[in-house]
Amino acid sequence: MTSSQSSSNRIQAIYRLCIPATTHVHADREAAAQKIARFIAFEQTVELPEALIRDPFIAEHIVGRVESVRADEDGAYFAQISYSTDLASGQISQLVNLLYGNVSMLDGVRLHDVMFPDSLLRHFSGPKHGIEGIRRLLGVYRRPLLATAVKPRGTPLDGLARIAADFALGGGDIVKDDQNLVSDDFEQFKARVDTVARAVADANTKTGRNCLYFPHIAAKHESLERYAEFVSRSGLKGALLCPMVMGLDVARKIAADFDLVFMAHPAMTGAYTSGRDHGVSHSVLLGSLFRLAGADISVFPATGGRFNYAPQDCAAVSTQLKAPMAHLRPSFPCPAGGITFDRVAELTKSYGEDAILLIGGSLQAYSSDIAAGTRAYQSRIAEFFKPELHEPQVDLVSSCEFPQGNHQGLKRLLKFGQDFSWDGRTSQVYKASNTDTQTHFAGVRRVELVGQNGERADFNLRYFEIEPGGFTSLEKHVHTHVVIVVRGNGSIRINGQTESLSVNDIAYVAPLEAHQLRNDGEAAFGFYCVVDHERDRPMLINSGD
Repeated sequence: MTSSQSSSNRIQAIYRLCIPATTHVHADREAAAQKIARFIAFEQTVELPEALIRDPFIAEHIVGRVESVRADEDGAYFAQISYSTDLASGQISQLVNLLYGNVSMLDGVRLHDVMFPDSLLRHFSGPKHGIEGIRRLLGVYRRPLLATAVKPRGTPLDGLARIAADFALGGGDIVKDDQNLVSDDFEQFKARVDTVARAVADANTKTGRNCLYFPHIAAKHESLERYAEFVSRSGLKGALLCPMVMGLDVARKIAADFDLVFMAHPAMTGAYTSGRDHGVSHSVLLGSLFRLAGADISVFPATGGRFNYAPQDCAAVSTQLKAPMAHLRPSFPCPAGGITFDRVAELTKSYGEDAILLIGGSLQAYSSDIAAGTRAYQSRIAEFFKPELHEPQVDLVSSCEFPQGNHQGLKRLLKFGQDFSWDGRTSQVYKASNTDTQTHFAGVRRVELVGQNGERADFNLRYFEIEPGGFTSLEKHVHTHVVIVVRGNGSIRINGQTESLSVNDIAYVAPLEAHQLRNDGEAAFGFYCVVDHERDRPMLINSGD
């Protein structure tokens, strides 16, 4: 397959079926392949034998469809099975389960390729930065990028910082933590990130370039957000994650919640990709699925390195990372593992300019002078490309002041003005005015104070003001409200019970409680409203309910 996008409205999955060698006759082998294909179609969707599916709707809309079965030249078979997009439920975990969940326990079945329809892809935002976004951060174009890792674990912090700083001084582009750099607690993590980030920032000040530092985020599940938030608030631009260690959807959530370049490490992927007769192909896992999870960079072992990856597998990963996938940005392929100096020509020819060459131990083996070794690698890369084009870097980090970080442009003080206005904030329409909603509210203005203007907060603080005779929608939702009255008098209706409200009264609205605020007086009624930053859409309630 040449694309990860399906022209139909169904997910098209292709499985490689290894028929037992004891089945010699072609007709028997094809019949066996057809039988396995139908088994997959039913097992992955209804988990019942075909004979037990009597409901026409389930048979037509739920059960997978065997679109084709064809023989491969090596004696195996390829079965194309399509699935309703609805069965993925818009979730990457369920998508993986749908494609390979139960049949992963069946010998001789390998998920070879997948094509996704737009109706599925719209559920995923994919990479936030992608190839172009990372180049803008660096200000580097027309050549592959050069990356390295700070290691090994056990090296004192100043030693790790020295490796990172020397790489930046030598003109390197991205320096990441080794995936084995995992801290025992949050304070150790802060100390490591602080030390290495300061060293890279000082080197950037000397060179005028913008080498990026990506810490490795790894912690207990309940602490992951805290670690990611620290990296983000520190002004750093990216992080290394191990999606198959922490979970694909956990990695996707971090990528979605924080404006960080997501560099995906391949740890544990070999459990799925090794061997041709079982598992998941490299291009599907390291290419398509990592990209769906939001990976801006996908690291994978280069051919000829420490791991035995075939050239065609590496090429397929690179292709899938950059292939058209609706609105999803293309991601950087990042070959790694044993990239010695004498292989630079071969790898640059194979991957072209839109790739990242990750050199770790090979850089340290090349020279004890990391800066000199980095310059040598960059010079070697430059031999095969047009003169490097530099553009002004985005948000060049010249210093890292922790924990305040880099928050230029945020308003820390909103000065209060006349008639309940704030400097730098404007009144907005309460809701979109259309035929469905305009009769459900009247005379309401809203001011977004904190949470929608670049602040990192788990809550949003808004100010609402209702004109005399006005009212908000009667609605309910899963998230909670806290209402604090600061102007005038009004009333709140919660689950059919109405209470009056005056200045400094506080009302709490629990999840799924129908509520409405009104102004039955002759002066403006204003209140602050605190809600979760991540919240569901309201459900309108008929006034007669």
